[in-house]
Amino acid sequence: MARADADTPMMQQYHRLKAEAGDALLFYRMGDFFELFFEDAKIAASCLDIALTRRGDEVPMCGVPCHAAESYLARLIRAGHRVAIAEQTESPAEARKARGSKALVDRAIVRLVTPGTLTEDTLLESGSANWLAAVGRAGDDCAIAACDISTGRFELVACTAQELAAELARLGPAEVIGGEPLAGIDARWGHEGFDSVAGERALKRRFGLADLDGLGSPGHAELAAAGGLLAYLDATQRDATAFLGLPRRVQRSAYMAIDAATRVSLEICRTAEGTVAGSLLGEIDRCVTAAGRRLLGSDLAAPLTDRTAIEDRLDLVAWFHEEPIRRDRVRSALRSLPDLGRALGRLVAGRGGPRDLASLRDGLGGAAELGRNLGAQALRPRLLEALLPALGGHEALTDAFGRALVASPPLDAAKGGFIAEGFDPELDMLRNASSDGRRAIAELEGRYRESTGVSALKIRHNAVLGYHVEVPARHADKLLAADSGFTHRQTMAGAVRFNSPALHEEASRVLEAGGYALSLEQAHLQRLTEAAVAEAGPISATADALARIDVAAALAERAAEGGWVRPSLHDTPCLEIEAGRHPVVERALSRSGERFVANDCCLGPTDRLWLITGPNMGGKSTFLRQVALIALLAQAGSFVPAARAKVGLVDRLFSRVGASDNLARGRSTFMVEMVETAAILAQATERSLVILDEIGRGTSTYDGLAIAWAVVEAMHDEAKARTLFATHYHELTRLAGRLPCLSLHNVRAREWKGDLVLLHEVAEGAADRSYGIAVARLAGLPPTVVARAKSVLAKLEAGRDATGGIAAGLDDLPLFAAAKSPEPEADLLAEALGGIDPDALTPREALEALYRLKALAQPSP
Repeated sequence: MARADADTPMMQQYHRLKAEAGDALLFYRMGDFFELFFEDAKIAASCLDIALTRRGDEVPMCGVPCHAAESYLARLIRAGHRVAIAEQTESPAEARKARGSKALVDRAIVRLVTPGTLTEDTLLESGSANWLAAVGRAGDDCAIAACDISTGRFELVACTAQELAAELARLGPAEVIGGEPLAGIDARWGHEGFDSVAGERALKRRFGLADLDGLGSPGHAELAAAGGLLAYLDATQRDATAFLGLPRRVQRSAYMAIDAATRVSLEICRTAEGTVAGSLLGEIDRCVTAAGRRLLGSDLAAPLTDRTAIEDRLDLVAWFHEEPIRRDRVRSALRSLPDLGRALGRLVAGRGGPRDLASLRDGLGGAAELGRNLGAQALRPRLLEALLPALGGHEALTDAFGRALVASPPLDAAKGGFIAEGFDPELDMLRNASSDGRRAIAELEGRYRESTGVSALKIRHNAVLGYHVEVPARHADKLLAADSGFTHRQTMAGAVRFNSPALHEEASRVLEAGGYALSLEQAHLQRLTEAAVAEAGPISATADALARIDVAAALAERAAEGGWVRPSLHDTPCLEIEAGRHPVVERALSRSGERFVANDCCLGPTDRLWLITGPNMGGKSTFLRQVALIALLAQAGSFVPAARAKVGLVDRLFSRVGASDNLARGRSTFMVEMVETAAILAQATERSLVILDEIGRGTSTYDGLAIAWAVVEAMHDEAKARTLFATHYHELTRLAGRLPCLSLHNVRAREWKGDLVLLHEVAEGAADRSYGIAVARLAGLPPTVVARAKSVLAKLEAGRDATGGIAAGLDDLPLFAAAKSPEPEADLLAEALGGIDPDALTPREALEALYRLKALAQPSP
C-alpha cells in the first residue's frame, strides 16, 4: 500500500474493521457500493468474476453495488467464504454536523454472513433446511446443538465421539463449529462459549427460564454445545436477534441410526454428486410447499423407531390416500400458502419487511380456513386431530394485518406504500397533502410551458437536486433571462436545470408531507413486526402443522401414482417384501419405456442372511438398495413400492455398496471398504438391517475370499442382523451347508446364441457362474481380448477342478479359531538358516547343512 493512502482516516478505519472481521471477507460500504481491498479483493474478484482494480499505486480493490449485494453474497457463501458486512452507521450530513466538514462517516460490522446463519430467500434453498451445528464436549461425552435460524428449529443431541459423524450426516449442516478439535470431524474450531456453565446461563437468559427442567435437564456436553452455538449467533448477528424456538432434546434411540457412508451409498436426500435430483427424496417428493419439502427431507434422514409414532404418520397418509378428492382439495389449498416459517424467521431477525407480514397474513388466514375444512371431515386420524388446533387461533393478528397492509406490499419498505388506505387517518391526510402537492407541481409544469413557450419543459426530481425545471439546452436562454423568475442550478451536455420560488414552495410541501408519511408507515411496520414476533411460537407451530399435512398428502399422492402399499410394522426382526421395487431406478426405466422387474425378499429367523451371486449388471446392487430403501420409507411413515411389505422395525441401517476412496485422508478404496465393514461389524445388532456388496474385491483373490468368508461368518454368528450379502466369490456358497440361517440366492442370467441375457430376477440357489467375460464383451472389450480371456479362464477352471478350487480345505475350518503360535520346528528351522553363511561353506559343508535343514523341516511323527 502507498504510505499516504495507508495513513488516511478511511484506510485506518478499514484496517480496524478488517481486524475485527478476522478471516471473513470484509464488505466495506462506500456510498452505493461495498468495496473489498487487498487479499479480500483478490479472492472476491476471482470467485465473482469481476474486475480487480487498484486504489492508489499498490492496493488491490474491487466492489459490488449494494442493491445487488445478495446475489454476490450467495456466490461467495456457496464457495465456502464468510463475509462481514461493514455498514455506514450515520449519514455524511450527520458526520459533518457532529465532527466537522471533513469528518469520516462512522462504520461498523453489523453482521457476519456465514453458511449456517442465512435467512434471506435469495441465499437459501427453499426446499432444504439450513442447519448450523455446534459440537460440544464434556469429558468423554459429546453433543451437538443445531439450529436453523431461518425457521427457528433448535435441537440438542447427546452422543458419543464415535456417533458424532453419523449425527452430523443426519442433519447435513451448512456449517459446523466447535471449541476444540475432534478427530474425524470437519468443522471450524476455536470458537468461544463452549462451556457448560456458560451454556446453562445463555439458555436461561435466551428463553427466560429459571431452570432447565422443562427442557429435560440437558447434560454437560449438550449445555457446552448450546453455549457455543448461542455465542456464535451473538457474534455473527450482532444487534439482530436470531429466531430460535425452545430447544428440543433428540433421543438417538428414537431414530433409525444411519451412518454417513450408508447415506451416500443409498443416496437418500442427495446423490453422490450432491444433487437432490436422482436421490430418493427427489424421486418421491410431491410436496406443494417449501416447508413440506424440508420436512420430508428430515423424515427420510431420520426414520422413526417408535411403532406408534410411525403408525400415526401412516394413518394420515392412508386417510389422504383413500379419498383422492379430499387429497386434491387439501393440496390445492396448501399450494397457495406462503412459507410462514421463513417469513417469521426474517421478521424475528430484523431483516423482514411488509411482504413478510403479508405472508403471515395470507398464510395464517389460509391455515385457519384449511383447519375449518379438515375439522368438518369425519373419522379423522389421531395425528390430524393433534395438528388441527395449531392451524387456528391467529384471528386477532390476521385481522390487524389485513386492515393495515395493502393486498400486495412493495418489496422495498423504504419507499413506503404498504399501509392500506383507511387504516390511519393521519397517514391518509399526509398522503393526500403529498398527492395534492404533486398535482400542483404537475399544474405548475403546464403553466411554465405556456408562459415560456417551451413545450419540452419538464419538472423532474432526483436525489441530489430534488424537484427542478429542466429544458433542452437550445431553449435555456429564455429561462436565463434576468426577469424570467428562474434560477440556474445545473448545466449538462443537452439540458439545463433551473429552480423557481413557486416550485420550491410546492416541493417543500410535497417533501415534508411525504417524509412525515414515510416515517408514520415505518412506525406502523415496527409495531406490526413486534406483534408478529410476540406470537412467534404459535406461528411456528402453525407452519409445522401445515408442513406435516403437506408431507402426508404428498406421500399419498406418490403412493397413488406408483401403486405403493401401506407396510405392516412389527417389533420382531423380520422383513418380508413381495414384488418390491427401487423407486428411483423404476422411474428412470419408465422414462425410457422399460419395465422394472420386481423381486421378493424374505428375511426371517431361519434365513436372516442371504448370500446373493450372479453377474455384474444383473441387478444385485439395485436389489440390495431397494430392500434397504423400502425399510427406510416404511419407518419414515410412507407407503412403499411393493405389492406387500412386512417390516420388522430396524434400529440401525448399514449399506456397504459401491467403491469409493478418501485419498485426502490417506485411504484407498479397499481401506475405505474395510473401515466401513469394521464399523458395521462393531455396531450391528439383531434388529439391524445390513446390505453388503462385493466385500473383499479390492485386494488379491485369496485375501479377498478370506475376508469375505470371515465377514459372512461374523454376520451370521456374532451380529445376527438381517443381512443381504452379494458376492462374486462362488466359494462362499459352501457356507450354506454349515451356517443354518444362511440361504443362497442368485440374480438370473442366460446366454443365448453367444449373447448374455440379464433377467434381473432374484431366484433361490447359487448362480452357476459369474458371466464376467460375457459382461466384458457386452461392455465393448475388443474381441481379441475376450477370446484370450476365455482361453485363460479355461486353464484356470481346469486347475481348479483338479485341486478342488481355492476354497478346498476350508470346509473343516473352525469358526473364529484362535490364531495358533508358530510351531517349534519352524523356529528351529529359522534359527538354523540364520546361522549359515553361504559364502563361507565348502561343498561338503553345504551338503551337510542341507541335510540338517531337511531333517528340521520334516513334520513330527
